[in-house]
This record gives sequence, structure tokens and C-alpha cells, in this order.
Amino acid sequence: WPLLMISIAILAVCTFFAARLELPKSSDVRLLNAKDFQQEQAHEWRRKLLSEALYATAGNPGFVCWGLTPADTGNYNDPSTFTQLVLDDTFDPSSEEAQIYLRDFCDRFFAQDFASLTSTDYKCPINRFDSWLQEQSTTGYQPDSAYTSSCNGATALPMDSTSFNQCVSAWAEEQESSAILSRDDVMKYTIVRFQQRVRFDSPFNELNSEWNLIEQWMENERNNVAPQGVNKMYHSSFDFWWYDTNGSMLSTAYSASGIALGAAGIVVLFSSRSVILTIFSLITIGYVLTSTTAMLVASGWTLGFLESICFSILIGISCDFVIHFGHAYAGMTGTRGQELTRHDRTKHALIFMGPSILAAGFTTICGAMVMIFTIISFFQRFATILFYTIIQATLASFVLFLVLTDTVGPAKPTSWVDSMTEMLCGKEEAEHNGDKKGSTGFAKSNEAE
Repeated sequence: WPLLMISIAILAVCTFFAARLELPKSSDVRLLNAKDFQQEQAHEWRRKLLSEALYATAGNPGFVCWGLTPADTGNYNDPSTFTQLVLDDTFDPSSEEAQIYLRDFCDRFFAQDFASLTSTDYKCPINRFDSWLQEQSTTGYQPDSAYTSSCNGATALPMDSTSFNQCVSAWAEEQESSAILSRDDVMKYTIVRFQQRVRFDSPFNELNSEWNLIEQWMENERNNVAPQGVNKMYHSSFDFWWYDTNGSMLSTAYSASGIALGAAGIVVLFSSRSVILTIFSLITIGYVLTSTTAMLVASGWTLGFLESICFSILIGISCDFVIHFGHAYAGMTGTRGQELTRHDRTKHALIFMGPSILAAGFTTICGAMVMIFTIISFFQRFATILFYTIIQATLASFVLFLVLTDTVGPAKPTSWVDSMTEMLCGKEEAEHNGDKKGSTGFAKSNEAE
């Protein structure tokens, strides 16, 4: 009993520290060890240069898009395929209210701390179009043919809504602007470029904060400021692909742990035919997961790209040993008239299954020790997490699981499942016999007739 209390206390402590597993401060993935490869040493040296530090703080470009629906039409199983543009059929910038909103958007947007101009001479496409209208309407020379044929003498935005699409399409074609795309002289799409304060390899917390800050501002614009026709814009950036990937890795790690526990519980239930042993097994597997994760946190690990792959290995290995012990505990059969106790079953499982489990753990640890001294980072991390997992799985199965069975384990572990099976099978057999008797009686009745 004291050992059981100590085990429960250790489980609680490991759970607390395992919950502190964080995402990496950088999304940069390095596959080689800097101590052994010159190019990795050069990479580490360059990171200390002032130019690299300034470049890292400069941020990457982002985009605000109108006329598109955020979608991915590519093949999810083929990373080489890309998406096609999915147009937003509700996008209509021709009304005067929509023109005014698009014209004034950039002044409000670039006044925010999270957005900067991509260059000193950058102007939003709709503002460049507005300047072009003013220039063409006041020029002392012959206006451009695009203006005279398509703009109906407009002097500035807002202009006549019936002429807007044809005029802006003619201007975009003349200027060869890719920031405004049209189809059949109807404006279908436009973007605004801006410079962000973050990069793809910025810490996850910074990316998360920046994303939410921009999204909150955009949500207010969509709901409270933008008129109908131009109120479904969204912002995007290549940087947030990594942000989404890292966030998904953390959530997937926790959900995968839950799936592994559920799958292991089903396997244990079928192999041991005992609900109580299944509960003991889930507690033990949960300890292996939390204790190994706590050791990774203590070693300074974060849940990066390589670590998440290795973490999936942990989930598969953690349930191996305890399933063998559970099967041995439930499968023990005594002599006729002998009542087996929980102590007899625990001793049987320890003696008959313990040496095999120790041998399996020893060979796996030896394999992990060899990989620890490799050069490629993935193999080093894989070996480390394999080593931690086998150590904790061995301790958990020999200590926690056997202590649970020896103190509060069932003397007849399969009695409930067996009784339910017999009841169901007995009912089916009785129904089968009843049907057989009924059909026999019917046959005799026919014969008598």
C-alpha cells in the first residue's frame, strides 16, 4: 500500500510537468549536428551576425485579399500540388460605398502597429487607380486610351458604379498590374501587400499573438466597417503556414495520446476479458506517457517538427509491456477446487512474464544506446525518446501495474465478462433450440395430417 501511494503521487507530479511541454521558440528545423558538420557550424556563426539579426526582425510580407474564398483545392496527399483560386461570388466593389471603403482602407490599415509598407513608394492598387483617375482628368495632354474609352470622364473615386468595373479593368490591363484581376471587364480580385513584424521561424507565441491581433482588427472591419460586397476580405501569409503546423502538432500530440489510450484499452479488454485490468492498464499507460513527457521537459525539449514524429513512437511503445502482464494475470488457471487470489495471479504474472519483458526492454535499450551516438539529429532524438519510454514502461509495468493488481486486483478477473458472454450465448442457444423444436413440431403436425 505505501508503494501504491508513492506511485500515485509520482503520477500526479509527472502529469503536472508533462502539461508544461511547449512548442519550440523557432520553427527552424536542423537535421545535422553543429559539432560535426562545417555547414551547420557556418549556419550557427551566421546567426550571430548583425545583418542576420536585423533580417530576422524585419518580418515577412503578408496579404489582405478581396474576391477570394480561403480554400485548398489541391490533393491533400500530394504536397507538390497547389490550390486553384476560388472566387468569392459576393465580391462587388462597384458601389460608391465600396469604392470609398477600399480607397480609405489602406490609411487605416497601415496606421496599425502590425502593418508596415513593403517599400517607401508602395501604394495600394485601388489608391494607385484613384491617383491615375485624377491625373488623367486634369492632364493638359491627351489622356490614355484606357481612360477615354472606359472611364466615362471620372475624376476620382468614387465614380459612377456602372463604369467602375470597366474602367478599373482597363487600368489594370494597361498597367499590367497583378494586384487586380478581372474577367470580362469585371473586377474579381484584389490584394494589398504589407510587411509583418514576424517571420515563419519566429516563436510560436509571437506568431499566435500577431495572428490574433490582425484577425481581431480584420473581424471588426468585416462586421462593423466594410459595406456589403467588400466585407469578406481576409489576411494571409506564408509565415502562418508554419504557425498552423506547429499548433496542429501540439493539439495532435494530445489527441493522439487519447486515441492510443482508447485503442490500448480495447486491446487489453479483449486480451484479458477484464474491465478492472483494463482500467489498471490505462492508468499504467497514462503514467508512461506523462512520465516520459516530463523527462523530455526536464531535458529541455520542446514539441518541434522532429520531436512530434518521435512522440508518436512513444505512444505505440508505452502499451506493450502492460498488455503482456495483464494477459498473464488473467490467464492463470489453478487446479480443480483451488481458489486463486490476487496475490497468486500477480506472482504468476511476475514470474512467468517478467523475464521476457526484462529481456525485451534490455535489447531495446541497447538499440537506443547505439543510436544516441549518431550524428543526424533525428536519430539522436529518436534514440533518446525510445530510451526514456522503455525505462518508464518497464518501471510502470513492474511497479505500478503489479502493485495495483496485488493490492486491489480482482481474484476472478474474467468473471463479469464471462457471465455476460454466457448469458448472451445461453439466450441465443435457447432461442435456437426453441426454433428447432418449433420447426420439428410443425413437421410432425404436417406428417399427422
